[in-house]
Order: sequence, then structure tokens, then C-alpha cells
Amino acid sequence: MRDKALEKNLIERVAMGDLLRRRSRDSAGKTALVDFPKGGRRETTYGELNNRVNQLAYGLTSKGLKQGDKLSLISTNQRDMVVVYFACYKLGVIVVPINFMQNIDDIRYNFEHSESVAIVYEDIFNDIVLSLCSNSDNIMLTAQIGKEKGQANYALDELIVHQNTTEVEDRIIVDRDTAHMIYTSGTTSRPKAVESSHLTLMMSALAGVIELDINKQSRMMVVLPLFHCAALSILHPTLLRGGCAVLHAAFEPSLIINSIEQEQIETAVLLPMMWNALLATPDIEKRDFRKFKTGVYAMAAMNRQSLDKVRQAFGCVMHLGSGQTEFAPLACMYRDNTLTEFAEGNYWGVPVCTAEQAILDEFGNELPNGEVGEIVWRGPQVMSGYYKNPEASDEAVRFGWHHTGDLGLIDNQGQLLFIDRIKDTIKSGGENVSSQKVEQILESLEGVERAAAFGISHPHWGEAVCVCMIIQSGAEMDKAEIELHCKAHLGKFEVPKAIFFCDSLPVTGTGKVRKVELRDQYRDIFAKEES
Repeated sequence: MRDKALEKNLIERVAMGDLLRRRSRDSAGKTALVDFPKGGRRETTYGELNNRVNQLAYGLTSKGLKQGDKLSLISTNQRDMVVVYFACYKLGVIVVPINFMQNIDDIRYNFEHSESVAIVYEDIFNDIVLSLCSNSDNIMLTAQIGKEKGQANYALDELIVHQNTTEVEDRIIVDRDTAHMIYTSGTTSRPKAVESSHLTLMMSALAGVIELDINKQSRMMVVLPLFHCAALSILHPTLLRGGCAVLHAAFEPSLIINSIEQEQIETAVLLPMMWNALLATPDIEKRDFRKFKTGVYAMAAMNRQSLDKVRQAFGCVMHLGSGQTEFAPLACMYRDNTLTEFAEGNYWGVPVCTAEQAILDEFGNELPNGEVGEIVWRGPQVMSGYYKNPEASDEAVRFGWHHTGDLGLIDNQGQLLFIDRIKDTIKSGGENVSSQKVEQILESLEGVERAAAFGISHPHWGEAVCVCMIIQSGAEMDKAEIELHCKAHLGKFEVPKAIFFCDSLPVTGTGKVRKVELRDQYRDIFAKEES
């Protein structure tokens, strides 16, 4: 008997699993993925990838996983991480990628809060998984990626072999059904679970294709971790368009440089610190980067000197991509050679083709160009909400806009200038101090590798500007030199009241500094001044 509702859904729906089926029809023999298991090199075609995804979908179903269930995924970048994502997309199972760079308490919180009933993981994370499972009665399935099951219930290959490769077309998937849940980086509080729908991810993929000019010949590097939306925002548009994604499990500068050259990479999205590390690799000037066209940096600003060095070394343009997990994530881009040409400040640029942005005051009124307020966005790639957190979900959607929690302004050329996180703005002596501005001034000083500015309670100033700094290896620097530099480039109220040298900073998996930890670590440094 015909299921007319299912038939209609299959024809008209927006579903991420369908993306891969389409490419397997028109590009079956074309390479979809390149990865490097155990130091080797492996190519997977669209036909092979889609068949493996279908087989795993049937394997998971045979073990009792059903539509709407949550599956936690803990892995470095590799082919079968992509396979798990798309098998779940096809089944309507919600993927929960786990940031394994978090501490074990946050990992456990992600896992338990999500109510996952299954875990698929790479063997190197066996101890983490054992810890998670030891306190959970909800787990129906654990699977270790590869041919060996280790201490899991199954090897992933065991769930795949002998399964059918026919398409999974027996379930209705609604556009706004949740496809995956990604936990925010938690720089200021406990991570929140962002629910992204199939429509959200498809619109984000379409925007990526257009904004990054991806085509069937494109070869895109994915080295940012696939547990994060930034990496998925490169993977999804590449597969949507029929290009090739080259996956790296970790960032090792010499290997990445080799890959850009040998794999004839055209586009890479990296953190500023990664671009700087590539510039420091020996004999970079002897490399052949003629195929490389576009560099994108994200998560933080780059100074003009570094940008010029990347342009010269790789012969590419350099764009800044900005957004957040709640927007899947790309909301706006600052394009190379924009008229403001990397003016002082952290320019985020103009919205991508599927988004709209504005600056609002606290009452929801849109502010004119040049005035500082909260950055807000809207568009179909916005999240559905925060899982099990209706208060935060409601707070994010006031006045018909998605609220970012960031301060900024739009200049007279329509370019968005990021000022600071609202929670990271330091209130010192009645003035608002941008931690970002302080950091950029400090990082412009030769010998400074990284700086993090934050506010600490002070009996006179309310909050005092403090900074933690990492000094480059071999560089010599004292606090007096830093203070003179700050006084020359910052207002009196912006000059740090305390400077700390450190070997490392607490960061999230995407390199954002966890300032909540710094504020907690140094919270009592001005206590004596109160007495």
C-alpha cells in the first residue's frame, strides 16, 4: 500500500542525507574524500561513500537505533567520522559530536545532557568512553571505528559489512527536524547544546558554495576538527557541490604545507595561529602553491603584517569568516581588498547571501551606522534553539532577530566592526574597555605570541584591566616595555593594571581563550587593596 505522505516528503524535503545520494548519482566515480589513516593515504569516491553510509544506517537500525535518538561521536577527522554523520542524517538520528579537547567533566556533561543512547568513537578515546559508560544506564550501543571492537560492543566495520547498500527512504524527515547538536565552546559558562536542523545545514552549505566559489573541481582542506561547526561549514558545501575534501586528523605545520602542495589544495580555513605556524615552516618560499587560491581565517583577527606575509607566501586572497555555532556558523565575511582594507579593528564585513545583520540597542531599536550595540542576525541557517534550555533560547530571539551576545557597529561602508563579547567587555572606571582592542595592541608588539585581556574586580576601578601574555620563544621582554607600548597606543583607562606572563592559555577546541578560567585564577590579586 502506498504511503503518500512519505512519497511527498521524499520529493520535496530538505534533508542532509539526500545531499550525498544526489552526488552519488551524478558523480559516483569522483573522489569525495581524501584522508590519511595511520600515515597512509586513502581516497573515497562519492559512490563508495554513499554505499558505506547506507550500510552503516542499516547496521545502526538493526541494533535498535531509531529516528530521534541521540548518538555521540568522538573522533578525529577521518572518513568514517563523515560516514557516521551522514548515516545519522539519513536515519533522522541526531548526531552529537563531542569536543574531546574539553576536560572530562565537560565531556561528561555534553554526553549526559544530550541523553545520547549510543557512542561511536576512535580507539584513542577508549578511556574517555569507558568513563562515560561507567555511570550511564542509557547506552544501547558502543562502536569503535575500524575493524577491531576493543572494549566496545561492536567494531564499526562489523555494523557495515554484509549490510544492504540500497537507499534509506523509509522515513519522513521534516526540514526543521534536528540533524545534529553541537555544544558551544563554553568560554563564559557551561556549554549549551545548539540544535541545528536539516534546513539550517543545507542553507549554510549553499551559502558556503556561493561565498567560497566552490565547484566540482574544488579541493578543500579540512583540518579544523569536525566536531566543530567551522569544519562542517567547509565539508558540507564541498560535498554538496561535488568537490573533494582533504581531511587531516591534526594540525602539524610541515604535513599541512606538504598537503597543500601535493594535494593541490585550492582553499583552506585555518585559525590565525595556524597561518602563522605555516609561515614559520622551513623553505616555504620554495613550495609550489600555484593551485592555492583562497585562504580564510576565523575565530580571531590577524594583523596586517601577518596577512601580507600569507598573501605573499601562498599567492592567495585572505578573507575573514565570522559567525557562531548558533548560525551554523558562517554569518558574514570580510573580503580581501575591501575598501576599509583592514583598518584598525576587527572587521567582520558584510552578511553572507543567506543572512541579514544589524546593530540593536537594548530596547530592540536598530542603531544607525557608527553607533555601538549588539550584533544581531537573521536567516534560515539560524539554530532551532538550545536543547533543554528554553530561557536561553527565548533570550536569543528577541525583537525578531537572533542575538549574538557580541558588541559591534556598522561603518559608513556597510562593514561590520566587531568590538567585543558583551561578557568580555571590561567596565573600568566608568568606561567600557574592549578586551579585543587591548589584545590587538599587545599582539602588535614584536615578540608577543598571544595575549588575553580580562577584567578582575577592583575596589577603586570596579574592574581592572588585566592581561595574560605568551612571549615568543627566544624573545626578551619586560613589563615596563609592555606598559610603554600600551600607553602609546591605548587610552589611560585601557592600559592594563596587571600583566602576567604564562606558557599557555586555557583554550577551547577551536582556540578561543576560556576567560572564565583566567578570571577565576586571578580573582583575588587585588584583594589586598581593599583593606
